[in-house]
Amino acid sequence: MDEERMVCECYGIRVKDIKQAMLDGNDTFEKMERCMRLGVLCGACVSDAKKVIAALNENIQ
Repeated sequence: MDEERMVCECYGIRVKDIKQAMLDGNDTFEKMERCMRLGVLCGACVSDAKKVIAALNENIQ
């Protein structure tokens, strides 16, 4: 997975940012909504963000 790929255009969140948030203990979409505001502005990234989180969870575990 390309860690530089943009997931959330509204807040400039890339795959690498989601990965770091997961390593910091934010392992669900809901936790990322709160800690980095992922998906809360326009919502266009929600589906993709959830797929990225699931894929990263598989690789981290």
